[in-house]
Amino acid sequence: MTLYTVMPHELIWREEDHSNQTPQTKELQMGNVLMEVELLSDNKAKVIRLLNCELGHYLNPHYAPGSIISFLPVIEQTK
Repeated sequence: MTLYTVMPHELIWREEDHSNQTPQTKELQMGNVLMEVELLSDNKAKVIRLLNCELGHYLNPHYAPGSIISFLPVIEQTK
């Protein structure tokens, strides 16, 4: 069976066994790349998918799904 959808397969093919919790994901903006990541520690995260970026970023191995990135949280000030 082929299923074409933008929804993650975890939402479609739910298992009855809820012993394994789905990882907590967050949206993270790095430069002009918006990505969904799974937080691993205070400043490390695993890339799940790219949400909004230029097409060339999809070919960058640093942003590939499964790669580990380091980041520094920044507090944005509103004017």
